[in-house]
Parts: sequence; structure tokens; C-alpha cells
Amino acid sequence: MTPKLAAKAATRLWQRLPSNAGRRKDNRPSPGRLETIEVGLSQPLAVERWGDAGPLVYLVHGWGGWRGQVASFVTPLVDKGFQVVAADAFSHGDSPAGYYGATHSCGGEMIDCFQALVGRLGQPYGIIGHSLGCANAARAIVDGQVQAERLVMVAASPEMRGQAQRFGRALGFSQRTTRLMVAQMENFTQRTFDDFNIMAMAATGLLPPGLVIHDQADKEAPYQEAVEIAEHWPKGQLLTTHGLGHHRILIDQAVIQAATDFIAEQ
Repeated sequence: MTPKLAAKAATRLWQRLPSNAGRRKDNRPSPGRLETIEVGLSQPLAVERWGDAGPLVYLVHGWGGWRGQVASFVTPLVDKGFQVVAADAFSHGDSPAGYYGATHSCGGEMIDCFQALVGRLGQPYGIIGHSLGCANAARAIVDGQVQAERLVMVAASPEMRGQAQRFGRALGFSQRTTRLMVAQMENFTQRTFDDFNIMAMAATGLLPPGLVIHDQADKEAPYQEAVEIAEHWPKGQLLTTHGLGHHRILIDQAVIQAATDFIAEQ
């Protein structure tokens, strides 16, 4: 196979959504108001809401996740007087397939979904993101499409260029083929990998006060990158957990309490 064809095949593999059990967990305390909402994109989104009044808090799922996975924060936020909104990006959860098909997507498409949702339902007071949802929320803020007073990042996704290098090595690619793969990915999705560099976005000073929550044993997102994100975020702070990994961190009561308290902090 030529380097160009190998890069094309790897691009398709990179865009394939994972479906491991951790991402399918339903952490909703109870069903909210489930709606199918037209947000100005090609398809409507599956959206769930809790609470009847108060400032908006959006929960943003990660790559291959869905709204139920990040819904463990619902009850304490509603108890503190917030409305909570969680939606499934295209090809995730109960939302229809997006541009790349039912089993594939990309970070850019997920950003488009989040921005369109905020444009339809209103600007948030706070955002809690998980994994790639952290980068997507930060990108929407840095691009000026979303404004928030508080941003919580739980198990934030790693820097994407380094991740692509590791992906290429795992496939046995040469540096040339890996470069071709990255170029194809960026061209196909109309987003550069730098668009998802959370540390760089934090360093711009454009993000609101933030809390970075990360586990030292996270196997999907290196803990050291979370340390660097917090260090580059003028208004950011780091909360370190131990033994929770990338998914169990979402249901830990101390994590839920810390995120809720940070969002509600005056």
C-alpha cells in the first residue's frame, strides 16, 4: 500500500467512534425532558434538560460518549438553582448520523453541534466537559461563539498532534506517512489539530476561571498534560485524583462535589 493510501485508510480509522462500555454508561439520576431540537444544522440534536429556572450549565460529552455519561452532575447543579442541558453530538447517543456516517465523526463536527446548541438555547453560566468535550468547549469559547463564567474540564483530552504521532507509530507508519495522515485529517475535517490544543487555548487568557480535574492513572489522557494545562491557564486550578482513570472519575462523589461547588462559586 502506498503512503497516500495508507494515510487515507488511517484517517478513516481515526474517525471511527469507539464503543467501549465506559462510554455507554448511563449516569443520569433520573430522566430529564428529552427533546429533538433543530439547531440550524443538517439534522436535529437529541437534547435533555433538567431544572425549570436559573442560569444554564451545559454538560459536554467526549469522543464516543453521550449525554448520559456526563449526567452525574445534574442533581447537585439543579439543587443549587441551575438549569442543566446535555446533548448528543451527531453520530453519538440518540442524535442522528452526521456528515461522516453513523459510526464516524470528528472533533470539528462536535464543536459545530455544541456551538449550534448554545446559539439555539442560550449562553451558559457554566460548562462541564469530559475528555474531548473539554477541548470542544474551550475552542467554542476561544472562537468567540460561546461565553461562560466557569469552565470545568474532567479528564481533558490530550494534545492531538502528539496523539497522532503515537497512532502512527502503533500502525507502523513512517514519519512521512504520519505527516500525510495528519494533513489528510485536517483537510478532510477543515480543522487543524492546533484547534484542539487545550494548553495553547488556556495560554491565550480567553478562557474563564477554570477547574481541571484529572486522574494520575488516566490511560487515555496523560496526567502531565493536565498539569501543563493548569499551569498555562491564568485563572485555572488543578484537582488531582487517584485510581479513578478516565471514566470512573465522572461518578466519583468528591469530583462531582468539587465541580458543582466551582460552578456555583461566586
